Amino acid sequence: MHNYKSISFIIIFCYIILFGNCNGSTNTSDNFLFGLSERYDRFLTAVTGEESSTSSNSSGTDSSSSTSSTDSSTIVVPSCSTDITVTTKTISLSEDGDVDAVFSSSADNGLTETDTDGGTSWGYRSYETCIYPNTAFTGTIEIPVSANSSYTGRLTKTLSFPAGVNGNPLPTKFSFTASGVANRQCMKFTRIDDGSRNTVESAFNLDLGNVVQKNGSGVVVTGFYTDKNVCDISLSMEDDEGPGVRVSNISRIMEEPGSGATATNGTFRVVLRTAPTASVTIPMSETADTVNASNREGTMAPTSLTFTTGNWNVEQVVTVTSVDDFEIDGTKTYIVQTRSTSSTDTDYNGINPRDVVVYNKDLSVPGYAVEKWNAVTQTTNSSGGNITGFATDEANQMGHNYANFTIKLRTKPTADVTLSFSKNCGAKCVIESPNLTFTTSNWNTYQTVQVRGSTDGADAGNADYNITFTASSSDSTYNTTVTEPTFVVRSCDNDNTHLIQPCNLSGSPLGTTAGRLSGGEPSATTNIWLITKSAPGSDVTVGLSSTDTTEGTVPANVTITSSNYNTLISGGTNQIALSHVDDTIVDGSQDWTVTTAAATGGLTYNTSEIEATTTDNEAYFYVNKSGNTREGTTNVSTISVCLGADNTDATDIEVTIACATPGDECGTLSATSLFFPQNSRVDTANASNAGCPNDAKKKTFTVQGLDDTFADGNQNFSITLTKQATADTNYNSAPNPSSPSITNEDDEPAGKAVFVTTSTYNGEMTAAGVLGADSNCNTGKPGHVPSGTYKALIASDSSGNVTNDRKVGTNWVISPNLYYYRCESGANNCRDEGNRLFIADGTGSFSPTALVNDFSSTGTDEFWTGFTNALAPATQPSTPAGTCVDAATVYRHNCHGFTYQTCPTAGGVSFYGNTWIRNGAGSIAAAEKVCTNSYKLICVQQ
Repeated sequence: MHNYKSISFIIIFCYIILFGNCNGSTNTSDNFLFGLSERYDRFLTAVTGEESSTSSNSSGTDSSSSTSSTDSSTIVVPSCSTDITVTTKTISLSEDGDVDAVFSSSADNGLTETDTDGGTSWGYRSYETCIYPNTAFTGTIEIPVSANSSYTGRLTKTLSFPAGVNGNPLPTKFSFTASGVANRQCMKFTRIDDGSRNTVESAFNLDLGNVVQKNGSGVVVTGFYTDKNVCDISLSMEDDEGPGVRVSNISRIMEEPGSGATATNGTFRVVLRTAPTASVTIPMSETADTVNASNREGTMAPTSLTFTTGNWNVEQVVTVTSVDDFEIDGTKTYIVQTRSTSSTDTDYNGINPRDVVVYNKDLSVPGYAVEKWNAVTQTTNSSGGNITGFATDEANQMGHNYANFTIKLRTKPTADVTLSFSKNCGAKCVIESPNLTFTTSNWNTYQTVQVRGSTDGADAGNADYNITFTASSSDSTYNTTVTEPTFVVRSCDNDNTHLIQPCNLSGSPLGTTAGRLSGGEPSATTNIWLITKSAPGSDVTVGLSSTDTTEGTVPANVTITSSNYNTLISGGTNQIALSHVDDTIVDGSQDWTVTTAAATGGLTYNTSEIEATTTDNEAYFYVNKSGNTREGTTNVSTISVCLGADNTDATDIEVTIACATPGDECGTLSATSLFFPQNSRVDTANASNAGCPNDAKKKTFTVQGLDDTFADGNQNFSITLTKQATADTNYNSAPNPSSPSITNEDDEPAGKAVFVTTSTYNGEMTAAGVLGADSNCNTGKPGHVPSGTYKALIASDSSGNVTNDRKVGTNWVISPNLYYYRCESGANNCRDEGNRLFIADGTGSFSPTALVNDFSSTGTDEFWTGFTNALAPATQPSTPAGTCVDAATVYRHNCHGFTYQTCPTAGGVSFYGNTWIRNGAGSIAAAEKVCTNSYKLICVQQ
């Protein structure tokens, strides 16, 4: 026991005096653990009769409403250690709860929640919390465990993880030999709805004592964990009989608004349990938790509910809406506080309903937002990347007009972030603002970066260079995680002897033989400008011509003036617009050159030529497909092939046809070759579109799909078209036609996957029976199985309990006439072909002793099913002793409907249930086993 836990009345009174000005509210990030202050609440309950409420929270932190409207005192107590994780410290169960919560290390809120009745989640009926040390150690650490006696007969407390301990009672100590979440030990708390109205009880408290560390020989030593104070676990439970307020869980994990967000709000529901004699008002607060101070995480509407004698049983909906705080803070957990009720009905006055835990998932993406001079905003994140569209000139006539941008952070940092800019352009450029600092206040305000040109006295030609920056900050995200973008700036070489120089922005080709201005047929236009070393005294004219007007044309000349000599403005008279010409023949990409004549007028200079290329838009072959195939029918797919180029030689062009994978979905071909005689080129207007199949020179063939016997759904297959060797001038080097893809529609009924769990479970599948088994199937679903919901192949009750009954024809998991196949990891191990188990008959039944394959492929696996080998719900001859039968529990077969492993009134009396044992060769054997044993489950896709 911790030495501070026997706090006397006098000490508490002193705390009240000392801390009378403290705020009594707590929040989900309290380091001293709300469960501790809750003991103080329970003390107040004993003295004043007032009671606090608690809320379940899966983030490892806790939340609560204050104990009363008049008290604002808080006891400061020693904090518990963060070196040992307790995944949930404060738990709230409801007798009429319908949600089973299981710890999950991969879920955003740390839980896998299963609503057992598939409707509104009205609180938790069972809850799993786990413990594990965070830091590696040697030897063993032990954590003593003790508990009070609250909720006796109303609460089950068992171990739930790792495998093999399921259902065992809580130990007197937890022992660990390794750290980390994989080495966790977990407990499951399950409510028992006793059907009785109970008096208010203090919370159940599981006291986790100070750590004892031992070496490998079991000798107590002093180590890292010695005497660490482990956080306790506190659990409260709502009674569902008598007056009360029923509050549901939040409907989902919310996401911060922004790009990619799909769930920016959630709802919860509130309703009274019994009819009041007067109106009942429930005020609420979304900012009671400091995590949501100033509504930084979310808002709520409405903030007050009123129930009357007429609408007391009508659910009222409260909507919580996420707020983007622009901080990188993961999934934040906070509470919406339901405050004490007010009413003239004394039964409903002063009830403190349970609070609602809200999860707000962070979608903030760290990085930088950049706005370029042309007003196009680009953003970068952790991928960094290049940002282009900038230029300077070495004579510095353009200044920073085309090399400036603004930048800001995308998310709020936790500390100042300084950007230090650098360059690799040598003397060609100057950064006018080499350092920018963003604070927690101005991080969302754009700051300007400007770069200007500078002469290097050389005639090296145009080139691109990089402006980069390094972020430095005590905020690790911006200091190390985020990759900074690179700004690519073009340097146009108009200094030294280059009196006139072509210039354009980075991101465009240079216009040289190594970087041609490229445009595609039929009508692309590319641009480049002529700038000068200095302002001309009079207009300058430069004559232009194209070396191949069948591929590209240019204006006859351009004019440089004292107004545009240093501009790159669209439509300016110094702009050279290159028009790429459609030649209507298949000739690939063709290079051509813009020839520049010697300038006349204010300058006499012959600038460099400008290199270009035009990309062809015609193809050698055009392939069109019409229709798909279907198994078991005469449906065919028709393929049309056309020539896009002239074949002028006398020899035919032959294209051979074959199934890409013979015998797999591809069936009968109507031809094996297509022959195109001389001059088979189709009309150009029809070649590149759907008109090709209508051209008289097309060649066609059909394909029929293969009819298999497998439930494999619609499958695609391809036809391989191969151009044979030819002496034709245009086609001797032509590529093969594209391979058309065809869908072969399946004619078998749907196929459904069946897998076997890797984990084993004892006969108590939670109080939900088979629904708990279904939950195990879905939470333990391996990654290789198809998506969807799975249910356990299991009989819940062989004596007719209709609430949870499952057998052929009743809540059954097998659908009539469908194909069922085994799904295991590995190539081709999860499909009907080669892995079929059975084809269900018209009632959804099958023979367990005449399977095509076994439920699992290796070992002698054993599964809880509750069935005989004839697929009938089993009854056990080994009925528990009569001491188990009482007014509340009438024995049912198969582990009491898979809800108990031993008799609840005589724990030493075992229950029994039926299993199936893999017998090999597509057969199973049925057996009776005690329910404390653990076996696998067979899970069936729905």
